[in-house]
Amino acid sequence: MGYNPVANQDGVRMGQSWGQQWGLVTVLGISLGLGGVTWAAPPRISITVVRDPQHRDWEKIVSQLEQMDLFYEILPSPELTLDRLEKVSLLFLPNLPTLTPNQVQILESWVKGSQGKLVVSGDLSRSIPDAVRPVFRELVGAYWLEALPRTEAVVPRQGQSWTQGVITRSPVQGGILVPATLSSRVAATWGEGIAHPVAVVTTPQTAYLGWQWGTQPELDRQWLEAVLGKLGVGWQPVATLERPAAPPPQPLSTLEMSAMRLELSNLLGRVESAILTTDATGQSDNAVPPHYQAVISQAREVIRKLPEWVETQQHNKARQAFEHVRADLWRNYPLDRLSTLPEVRAIWLDRGTIVSAGSPQGLAKIFDRLAAAGINTVFFETVNAGYPMYPSRLAPQQNPLTLHWDPLAAAVKLAHERQMELHAWMWTFATGNRRHNVLPGITLPEDYPGPVLSLFRDWANTTPEGSLFPRGQRETWLDPANGTVRRYLLGLIQEMIRDYHVDGIHLDYIRYPFQDPGRGNVFGYGPASRQGFMRQTGVDPLTLHPQRDPQLWTAWTEFRVRQVDEFVGEVARYSRRLNPEVIISAAVYAMPTHERIQKIQQHWETWIAKGDIDLLVPMTYVENTRRLEQLVKPNLEAVSQAPVLYIPSLNLLDLPKVEFLDKMQAIRDLPTSGYALFAARQLNDEFQGILAQSRIPSSQVPYRRPFAAAAARFRALQQEWQFLLDKQQIWIQQSALASWNAEAQQLEQLLAELEMNPTPAHLRRAQEGLDQFRRQLPTWLSQENLQRPYRVNTWVNRLTAMETILRYGQRTLNRSSRPSIQARDPLLPPP
Repeated sequence: MGYNPVANQDGVRMGQSWGQQWGLVTVLGISLGLGGVTWAAPPRISITVVRDPQHRDWEKIVSQLEQMDLFYEILPSPELTLDRLEKVSLLFLPNLPTLTPNQVQILESWVKGSQGKLVVSGDLSRSIPDAVRPVFRELVGAYWLEALPRTEAVVPRQGQSWTQGVITRSPVQGGILVPATLSSRVAATWGEGIAHPVAVVTTPQTAYLGWQWGTQPELDRQWLEAVLGKLGVGWQPVATLERPAAPPPQPLSTLEMSAMRLELSNLLGRVESAILTTDATGQSDNAVPPHYQAVISQAREVIRKLPEWVETQQHNKARQAFEHVRADLWRNYPLDRLSTLPEVRAIWLDRGTIVSAGSPQGLAKIFDRLAAAGINTVFFETVNAGYPMYPSRLAPQQNPLTLHWDPLAAAVKLAHERQMELHAWMWTFATGNRRHNVLPGITLPEDYPGPVLSLFRDWANTTPEGSLFPRGQRETWLDPANGTVRRYLLGLIQEMIRDYHVDGIHLDYIRYPFQDPGRGNVFGYGPASRQGFMRQTGVDPLTLHPQRDPQLWTAWTEFRVRQVDEFVGEVARYSRRLNPEVIISAAVYAMPTHERIQKIQQHWETWIAKGDIDLLVPMTYVENTRRLEQLVKPNLEAVSQAPVLYIPSLNLLDLPKVEFLDKMQAIRDLPTSGYALFAARQLNDEFQGILAQSRIPSSQVPYRRPFAAAAARFRALQQEWQFLLDKQQIWIQQSALASWNAEAQQLEQLLAELEMNPTPAHLRRAQEGLDQFRRQLPTWLSQENLQRPYRVNTWVNRLTAMETILRYGQRTLNRSSRPSIQARDPLLPPP
């Protein structure tokens, strides 16, 4: 039996069919028995579904809801207020295309204040404004990382009774979710297996479904019913219910078993690496607790036994052992050890922290903390949202919140007094910010385009319709194809280098805003760009469509990429004419090259190949170490032959201490040249204390003294090797050991000669010796590699990092000492 959907006076709708789960009938406010089983519905089992005016798939969503045995109420997103949510038990945000900061704060207050339950689905990465993205992540317990490259089945995790009604395994297009809080629990993965990407995440009050809800009828229905039961809304049986038997556990595949072994091996390797490096160099006063050896031995045993358990079909035993030993390693992670390593140790000192400092005296306290943490490079936010933090002769207006002082002048002095470098961090092509407009003390209209574009409208980049703000984004943007824009930005750089003697220029927003051409979200149609492309092709880019005109669209994309590439080259050439010692760095995205070019027109591979930048700083802000390694490793391949130092970054916001140490260890065990931390505001006492253990001399910063840094790194490696040899904790044949020792001594001498007398001839010999040594190391340590492959691979990575530092050092051989800066390019506006 059934009925047509109806609506009551409050707009509540009820689906077309009767309940089918367990053969049960569920009606609002009524408990019905069937087959001797009693079900109790909560007083309010209806759900409230938010509809956004921009919902493209709303008809599919409604169609799915109509097929379910539940009551639902539609709430237009403009009516999302605390008053309106007062009587709501559960709120469903299906594939919401937009969400304002105010709405996020309302949701946070509702969930925390009234214990409301929240279900979300789909890619919300573009829906949530940057300012409240951390709040929303904390609220729902997860975030959408990236889309899956292909369709996959959603597979519930074992041991969850509330998902037993989910039996559909139809492939669906979705995205990888990342759990974001301690209460987050992985409910399902993409494909069978613990190590597979995450598809569903729950917390006690929320659930996140990692696909566009409304596309797979059975899958959507089963999962929504399951999470409603999980959250205590709707299908809730009393204790007399006899549930069907749980399905038998799925067998572990060889691929899943291999992924489990790899995850354990890498985690174990990082734990051992942290212990070994500090013990070998005598940096830790704390002896290794005895139980570490038991934990490490148990982990090795599980890694060894996993293939056997899978082969003998002991799948539950394999899963349980994996989970147990992984948890043990995390619980026993060495928290008191961070080794000294010659590296770039950078941090972003953000505008908010600078404004809060309020004076040179206040800023001095911040620099004292950074110096105590061993930071050697400060990316000081100098041009933000179109406002310089200093009194510029070129920019229309200094930041209104710093008019009473000159933060840049104070910062340069404070940094140099503490043997630190001060690099001016500038928003390059982004030049206005809605969030900045509404700050206390600014109080401008939210749609104010910024001080630059309010005066020079023709400098703007736009959407095809002429809007200054890209769809769903806060910033306004300059047109990189505009020659006057480029001269203006170079003029600001000239001021910072010539007048303030900054040590470096750090380029942020060195790209176009995010776009999605497949969905019609495109940008870059400023007057200069359109005219430049028409001169090149005779075609107005406004007439192009990515599917209809693929070749011309590719040409249009390449044109925009080239504008950014050319400007980075201009910055490098001009800055180094002003001061050959200036360091050029760029904050970039680590996404795959093709995706990066299509979405933001950023092709940093060109910059590093030409030597236009010294430091490549990818914003690798991810929630776990495995994902960090996945992002970093492809980048390292791309920079393997370039004269650039690769500096991954960590976001300190809400980062637990153990995860901070684990990510730091992973970065150091890869062939990198340091790290960058975002941001000074989040550098708490705990992080400062960890970093303070491993300070390095300023004479070993790789971009200033690359040869000293390489020699010091090799000496540290030798200490590790000798420590293990003395304790007979390394597997190597005597014949190999003799060759290894002889080659190590020779390489140490070559590196020392290069450090003392940096000439092209000494550099060439050191590079040849290092290359030969790195290639031979796995052969010498073939037996050790069988026992501890992570350790041997880490040593190879550290030798590779030394090769990178020497390759970078080659470009510094001809640098002269810091000149008196008097030059001014005739193309620049007069001071």
